[in-house]
Amino acid sequence: MRAARTMRETPTERPVMQKVSIIAAIAGTTVVLGAPAARASDWQPYRAQPFTTSGVCPFTVHGDIVQDEEEVRTDATFPDGTPRIQEFRGPLVIRFTNTANGRSAVRDVSGYGRLHKFADGGSAWFFDGGASVRVYIGNKAYPAGWYIVHGRFRLTITPDNTRDFPHLHADVENLCRTLA
Repeated sequence: MRAARTMRETPTERPVMQKVSIIAAIAGTTVVLGAPAARASDWQPYRAQPFTTSGVCPFTVHGDIVQDEEEVRTDATFPDGTPRIQEFRGPLVIRFTNTANGRSAVRDVSGYGRLHKFADGGSAWFFDGGASVRVYIGNKAYPAGWYIVHGRFRLTITPDNTRDFPHLHADVENLCRTLA
């Protein structure tokens, strides 16, 4: 078990790790499975899509997917069949670009993630590894930024989209600073 690390900025790239990312899910994309609730042993391919986002950094960020071999499985569903608990795993590498000045950085955001969705629209993520997390300007619980996080940590998202890291034991890089 790794010792808890203090939160600090790490401007260097992390080595490729066998972990999974959940950038698309954190970005608000919902996983839709073709069948009703999948059995916990049914891992299915999950692919992040390129994105362009404003309202996180003082500039617009574009993301291109460099490598994506993610998988997802649904462990529990709501009565209507939509996913309630999901797991994500597999490699994900993204090139992030500041569209104003052209600066870019490639980051391995691989890791393992478990998502618990709540009936009120909130959710809790449990991570072991890497993730890319957008915290929008005006967020009430954690400073705005585009965070690349590596370690063991929890992310909570309330129904009003407030994002917080109540238990952050990880290395943290704010891409808003890196790409400025």
